Amino acid sequence: MRTIILATAIRLLIPVFQVFSLYILFRGHNHPGGGFIGGLIGSIGFILYVMTYGSKQTLKHYLKLTLIVGKEIDHYTRSRYNYHMQRVNAMHRRKLASEWKWEHRMMQIEPIYIIATGLLLAATSGFLGFFTQGPYMSSLWADFVIPVIGKPGTPILFDIGVYLLVLGIVLKITFVMSEE
Repeated sequence: MRTIILATAIRLLIPVFQVFSLYILFRGHNHPGGGFIGGLIGSIGFILYVMTYGSKQTLKHYLKLTLIVGKEIDHYTRSRYNYHMQRVNAMHRRKLASEWKWEHRMMQIEPIYIIATGLLLAATSGFLGFFTQGPYMSSLWADFVIPVIGKPGTPILFDIGVYLLVLGIVLKITFVMSEE
């Protein structure tokens, strides 16, 4: 179902859903909220976008990551390049060796990778207590305060992991159901 009003409203509401879900996520370790409800609120905008535009458009617009990769310029074949580098002076050798070609590459983020990252972050946040001879999932807190977030610690790492896990699972379910 694609109407002009719904298509325009969804594009405007996705950032609102994302900002509100991050607010609920970071508010959660002191007040009601947290990673689970934040992940559900964050996925609402994507669900509506998939209902309007489809899963391929959602993957294309929101789950693409642009990477800037440096690649050494291939001057010659390797043996000819080495021979040439032996013959030129040191200043010119440094200039030739530092020439890089920058490429933009697009990488698609699959929901299964979001799930795996969230599960890894949530599980490893519990292991940080072992470094202080405490039990699994014992909390550690930093000595400084971040203005919006508050005092960072391992519970916020756990909440971020749960947030990514819930967001990835809901996206995966939505994509599978929209393709059928």
